[in-house]
Amino acid sequence: MKTIQTLVAAEMEALAAQVSALLQSDSRLLQEISQHIFQTPGKQVRPMFVFLAAGACGGITPKALRGAVLVTLLHQASLLHDDVVDEATHRRSKPTVNAAWSNKIAVLFGDYLLAKALHLPTQHQDHDLLALIVETSQVMSEGELRQLAHARQYTTTETEEVYLGIIYKKTAHLFGTCLAIGATAADASDTQVDTLRQAGEQLGMAFQLKDDWFDYSSEKLDKPIGMDPRAGYLTLPLIHALQQAPTQKQQELLQTIKHHSNDPKKQQEVLTLVRQSPGMDYTRQKMCQYQQKALDALVHLVASPYQQALTALIQHII
Repeated sequence: MKTIQTLVAAEMEALAAQVSALLQSDSRLLQEISQHIFQTPGKQVRPMFVFLAAGACGGITPKALRGAVLVTLLHQASLLHDDVVDEATHRRSKPTVNAAWSNKIAVLFGDYLLAKALHLPTQHQDHDLLALIVETSQVMSEGELRQLAHARQYTTTETEEVYLGIIYKKTAHLFGTCLAIGATAADASDTQVDTLRQAGEQLGMAFQLKDDWFDYSSEKLDKPIGMDPRAGYLTLPLIHALQQAPTQKQQELLQTIKHHSNDPKKQQEVLTLVRQSPGMDYTRQKMCQYQQKALDALVHLVASPYQQALTALIQHII
């Protein structure tokens, strides 16, 4: 990971400076929230993918930097809104904006970030990047709405296809857009843009599968577990566990989730049942399949340090 970060270190520093400058404000509240969020921005793999894709397609241009700012602001806006929807209190070991301030402020600041993001390409006539980010915003919102629409629908007919459609929209599409933006900013061919978009989407599927697998994991993680069943979300480990379980066990599991989602003892029973089911191994297998599809797509790119770094980053993330 350090080698990858070194390759785009200058660009990541420029990204931080651009975001900071863009969010300068006379409002003390806006400045406090910006500092709270961006002092610890996380691993920032999405803008990193923009830079690596641009490098793999010929060079990292100022337009690629603007594209990285775009995805950074869009992603952060989506996290702010997600934390409100999920009633989350912590992210990256810090209080969420909704917990530290309020739901109203978190939603409005998310809107503020999204407005800042959309204004940037209009200033520079980056109409192709604007089209990509607007479409992605729409798809992500559809994914989140679809997940909410299916929440707490406690039936054994919840299909893997529905679940995969949701995670494609809410997570994978943005990964594909990050790589497509990088390629587009480097004036890549349509074939190169499509190849990188597909690689990103396959990675995004694997990434969300990994996250959903971890929610049932017994490994020690720097994040809470068991959040999905508590919120009423049927993710692949649970879906597959239900499909493979005898009818009586299916009903027991569904009733436990439906009526005892806030009971710690009952929550632990659900986690244990899923961990002991084939759902965990099945989810890992699907994750690895998507990861391999992402790696296979990158084979079509010309070999370069950036192409190698993209491959290494996909392996590292999963």
